[in-house]
Amino acid sequence: MSITAAIGRIDQILTLQQQLANPASLVSGSSDTSGGAALTGSSSSTASTDFTSALASAQGETGNTSSLEAASALDPEAAALGDTSPTASATDPTSLLGTGGLLGSTALPGTTSGIAASSASSASSSAPSQVQAMTNEANSLVGKPYVYGGGHSGWGPQAGYDCSGFVSAVLHAGGYLSSPADTVTLPSQAGIEQGPGQYVTIYDRTGSGEDGHVIIDINGQFYESGGEQGAWGGGGGVEKIGTPSASYLATFNDVLHPAGL
Repeated sequence: MSITAAIGRIDQILTLQQQLANPASLVSGSSDTSGGAALTGSSSSTASTDFTSALASAQGETGNTSSLEAASALDPEAAALGDTSPTASATDPTSLLGTGGLLGSTALPGTTSGIAASSASSASSSAPSQVQAMTNEANSLVGKPYVYGGGHSGWGPQAGYDCSGFVSAVLHAGGYLSSPADTVTLPSQAGIEQGPGQYVTIYDRTGSGEDGHVIIDINGQFYESGGEQGAWGGGGGVEKIGTPSASYLATFNDVLHPAGL
């Protein structure tokens, strides 16, 4: 229903209300203007019935879906005056205002649906701080060359890292390992547990020397120093790599994670 038609319908309903308030005006036998329904007769019950029918007709023309018509049915004067008090809308006073200040919308001016999405996002849990610390350490070492035995002399800066020296440095940044570990001893270190982790997973091939190798996945990002070159990268110094193939991951006989991560 257009705004003009809606205003006309409100005027008709106000006329009906005035006639009900003054039954003597009905004796003249004049017809109403809301669709030709006669309001003749001196019986207040007849006038009430005609009013109800006219009101139902006014609401029914648009399937009773307009917030303006719903407000008119409850309190025509409030709807005509733009009143947003509970008498104007039984369910939501703000339903009479649109994003542009127009009637018939359920959004408040200046509001956006992104507020709810933002609230939901802020309510979601984030990864523990250790995960970010480990990511920062891994990223800071990217580009270091592969050096056999590198990273095993301590936690200070190193010229390069082998696979286990690099993974040890990353784990230490997250609060794990008291000293660097190699591929053989890593599974037995305090705080290192069996199975994949929620945020950090270590893939360890527990052989010694060239038979051993270890890579690490931190929050979905794999890192490696040395190892086998593939479509995912690898084979050089410390670098970020893509997710390795299932066949490559299957070469690691031990899957580990830091406790709590």
